Amino acid sequence: MRKRTKFLAVSLAISVIAASFSGFTYYDGFGNVYLDSEKKIFDGVTYHEQIGVSSTNGMEKAFFVQADTLSGKVQPLVFNGEVRSVATVGTMAKYAEEQGYKVLAAINGDLYDTSTGTPKGLVIHNGNIVTSGYAPDRVIAFDSQGRASLQYANLSYTLKGTLSYEDNSTGVVQQVQAPFSSNIDYYNVPHGAAKGLHLFNRHYASSTKTAGSCIEVVVDCGSADNIQMQIGKTIKGTVKSVNVDAHNTPIGANEVVLSTVSGSASASQLYSMVVGSEVEIGVSDNGGTGLANAVEAIGIYYSLLENGNIVTSGTGLNPRTAVGIKSDGTVVLYVVDGRQTNSKGLNLVQVASHMKALGCTYAFNMDGGGSTALYSRLPGLENAVSIKNVPSEGSERKVANGLLFVYKAGSGDSTAQNLNLYPSLTLAMPGASVQINSYASNSQFEKVALPSAINYEVEGGNGSITSNGLYTAGDTEGKVNIVGTSGSMSGSTQVEVVKNNLTITPSVTNLYLNAGQSSDINLSVKSGPINVVSSDKTFTWSCDAAIGTIDENGLFQAGSKNGVTGNIYAAYNGYAITIPVQVGSMTVDFKDTTDHWAKTYIGSLAARGIANGMGDNLYLPDAQLTRAQFLALLAKTLDNVDISKSNPAGFTDVPSSEWYYNYVNWGYENGIVSGMSQTTFEPNTNITREQMSIMLCKFATSQGLQLPQNASAISFTDQAAISDWAVNYVNTVVGAGIINGQPEGNFQPQGLATRAQAAKVVYVYLNVRDGVNK
Repeated sequence: MRKRTKFLAVSLAISVIAASFSGFTYYDGFGNVYLDSEKKIFDGVTYHEQIGVSSTNGMEKAFFVQADTLSGKVQPLVFNGEVRSVATVGTMAKYAEEQGYKVLAAINGDLYDTSTGTPKGLVIHNGNIVTSGYAPDRVIAFDSQGRASLQYANLSYTLKGTLSYEDNSTGVVQQVQAPFSSNIDYYNVPHGAAKGLHLFNRHYASSTKTAGSCIEVVVDCGSADNIQMQIGKTIKGTVKSVNVDAHNTPIGANEVVLSTVSGSASASQLYSMVVGSEVEIGVSDNGGTGLANAVEAIGIYYSLLENGNIVTSGTGLNPRTAVGIKSDGTVVLYVVDGRQTNSKGLNLVQVASHMKALGCTYAFNMDGGGSTALYSRLPGLENAVSIKNVPSEGSERKVANGLLFVYKAGSGDSTAQNLNLYPSLTLAMPGASVQINSYASNSQFEKVALPSAINYEVEGGNGSITSNGLYTAGDTEGKVNIVGTSGSMSGSTQVEVVKNNLTITPSVTNLYLNAGQSSDINLSVKSGPINVVSSDKTFTWSCDAAIGTIDENGLFQAGSKNGVTGNIYAAYNGYAITIPVQVGSMTVDFKDTTDHWAKTYIGSLAARGIANGMGDNLYLPDAQLTRAQFLALLAKTLDNVDISKSNPAGFTDVPSSEWYYNYVNWGYENGIVSGMSQTTFEPNTNITREQMSIMLCKFATSQGLQLPQNASAISFTDQAAISDWAVNYVNTVVGAGIINGQPEGNFQPQGLATRAQAAKVVYVYLNVRDGVNK
């Protein structure tokens, strides 16, 4: 059996592209949706993915969960970690499970102060106010029935206590005690420029985290339950201490702390409070909006939709997180990826329009950008939630809070009650095969063992399926429903058969090989932005007789003569692709490579215009090469790519006047390279062997090429010297046979690569990419 390199081409150099697309659903704000999958993940809860293309933004990816929170089965939950801490949404989900919940879905929440982790808006969890927020405005509130609503956060926090002061009205100075009342400006919010009166409890942190000269009054409330702030209620306590010229006062589990900076309007009151006296602290809803009924509440950034009307503006494309409410009370947790080549992001009006198209009458923008994250659990396949979108910064950002859909753990058992088929939706050409896999879940859609074999059926007969679930697509276009049964359980999934409106891209656009060598040609197929499963045998293959032969699977065998040229042809349903072939690669000879071990690699790359000499017909094979020079080698392996169209990377040491300016911009835009710091690239720094491995791996990924792994148990004598962040990349290129270790058994990760070594690396990479075999 031939090993085939998986190639999902993104270059359209020789692609056949249809003039228009039809038959796909259009969503306002999002565009034509080419993939629209839905999976039931719990009673009343579904997980969705959409991939679409708009005329203004290009490709977009959205992920969302819709839940019936009124059923009593699904509970909305606002993550309630300490105010002065941040965590990833994944960590929030793990914490919730440690508290006895099972998490179905979770998204990041409100905007926050990145220096302190404090949310902008009001937070309520389990009826208790966690923080007033530093700039509270509106919140999404959930009542005890799970009903979601938009509410204005207009709360007042009041303090009542006893002051002691000197009175000389009778001519005799004496200490007098008197009651006083005051407004509290902030609850569990750090000190700021307003110099207000602040209240802290253990929801905030283990101490007040204040600095400088402050007055801080510790109040003992008797128990941890008595420190909880609730709307319409008061807490009582006894003044334990009045700390003058203090800061960062510890907060006990049973305590609250009143704090202000020395010299503020509230300072004299706190200074005069009486140790041992009683204190009352209350919270009231000034607007009477219904927040008193809120069990969970989280602040929003912007309102997008109200009563079905778009109430926002903004043109910036970014990753977005949003929450929507439908007219029937269904709540939607929504994210769209952004700042990526395969998903640019949406502006606020587009998010509002898309959510309206999804059926929402209210929608709210949350913190987005690098904070955007959505987790969900796929039934039968996953034991816990996992992240579904791709964070724009490459990894998940820690945020202040999040909104989760949960249910109480322990209500499910090991009995299989649901059959879940995957993948959820696949596009396939006629004759292509798709593996359908089945997994069981219990009454709570939790993963359990399959009790018996699965029987599969293709409804409508468009294609066939084996007893092991291998579906082969029929010749009729349209969605095919595949049903699996096991005992009393049944489940289904869909495959959409497509024949038209396709983009077909060969894995190689110009083939160079020697007489007697072979090349396994792959064709990647897309419908819009969606990969379509295809079969080599779907295409009709042929080639010019002078260059060799090609079989029905696209395996080309070069003839016995060098120095000949011709073409390979692939055809399907009116689509035709031509691949120029040269058998017996031309070579360029340099004066200093005549007897060099890398002569073949250098000469071949130079003949193809990939490698250049250094003047006077010299290549300088043993000289070191820079980061910019290796990046340029990689770029030149691509046909018809205009690097000058790349956006500026913004590195201060990459001026537009330098030859490598466009190469660096192109590499940065495609995720192939990053800076050596936030502002510098160091283009003229010599590249190390591990850096070359990283750059090559990221280049392959940017081209949709998965490097084949032909070696196992990779180890070098200097394994420990390979940087942690480079290990996986080194193992990948070594496993693919592109870069080798040294004869002594070491890799020399920090060793500087030579121009000859780089030429061999690129030469071998091209053979891997083009499927060339000896």
